[in-house]
Amino acid sequence: AQSYHRAKYPNEPLVSFSVKNYKQGDKILDLGCGSGRHMKFLAENGFKAYGCDISSEAIFHAKNLLKEHKLQGVLEIASMESIPFDSEFFDGLFCIGALMYGTKEQIEQNAKEIHRVLKKGAKAFLILRSIKDYRHLHAKAINKYEVIIDIKDEKMPGFCENGMRVYHFDEDEVKRIYANFENITIDSIRHSFENNTYANDNLVVILTK
Repeated sequence: AQSYHRAKYPNEPLVSFSVKNYKQGDKILDLGCGSGRHMKFLAENGFKAYGCDISSEAIFHAKNLLKEHKLQGVLEIASMESIPFDSEFFDGLFCIGALMYGTKEQIEQNAKEIHRVLKKGAKAFLILRSIKDYRHLHAKAINKYEVIIDIKDEKMPGFCENGMRVYHFDEDEVKRIYANFENITIDSIRHSFENNTYANDNLVVILTK
């Protein structure tokens, strides 16, 4: 089962960010839109919703979700290295927990693409998995940032990612990858479980072109 079927409600930090930073009618791209939970949020709240995902199945679910709620949105099957929209097209962009599934080269290429499709002064909102996340700490290391997920406890959510090669981040790596942006802010969200025995750890990154 793909993880994009599970999450039904929009990411709370993203909702808060969108309301403060984007205005009605803005064209916003959800990169790695999955089955459309954020497309629905955008369309319901007066934004022009655009989404792309490499999975045709995800796009199928996202289209159905919008149709079911009589909402408008533009959806494309696309890889993160080649965003199928014109340069300086978007007023905003976000990517929630999807970039870790790319290689270093794909993520670097995607950073160029995010920069290209945003208007000058526009903001991107990224949630990136950090090297302090439990999945990283228990993984087989390839290098500092790339690991093969290897969770022994099947009750942990990361168990279903076992065997996947993923890319995690720290502040230095974020600053290196997104160096071409005018401004970068980096914060953290840590959510622990089971009496603090393990924790999800993410970096919240805001990029201004």
